[in-house]
Amino acid sequence: MERRDVLRREKKLELSKRLSEQLQDVVSMIVVDYSGLSVEQMEDIRNAVKESGSTFNVIKNSVVEKAVAGSKWESLKEQLKGPNAFAFSFDDPAVLAKLIVAKEKEHKKLEIKFGSLNGHVIDAKQIAALSKLPSKDVMIAQLLATMQAPVSGFVNVLAGNIRKFMYVLKAIEEKKGKE
Repeated sequence: MERRDVLRREKKLELSKRLSEQLQDVVSMIVVDYSGLSVEQMEDIRNAVKESGSTFNVIKNSVVEKAVAGSKWESLKEQLKGPNAFAFSFDDPAVLAKLIVAKEKEHKKLEIKFGSLNGHVIDAKQIAALSKLPSKDVMIAQLLATMQAPVSGFVNVLAGNIRKFMYVLKAIEEKKGKE
């Protein structure tokens, strides 16, 4: 075996080890076919994904297969065929899905193949559905508003009773003032 082959194999092992460590923090991933995209288009996608707090990289399937072995992402191995670019989200899967779906519409040659949400494989239709969800922050705000509604309703009912009582007292005061 040539020295160059040994170095190449060692580099792939190092890459798969780093990817495996990175995957521990990943919440969701989207795998796309980037065939036919120009360098400028790939940079546009990479920069947009990076601004959202996620990552977008072209990674060899063999490196990914080694990295996901024995992890919650192992189910992806069966899906890895052809040229793939991987978008990883570390926080809000809906934000990454919205971004990739928008870029797919913008760059016709970009094609969403599949994704994974906490290790569960999802297809392109499910990614499109995920992209229509509000962001995590909006969902938390909606949940808090829903939880707060009964309490504020109860306070309004109590305040209404006190207000009615005050009207009765005011009416009694006015009536006594006329006598």
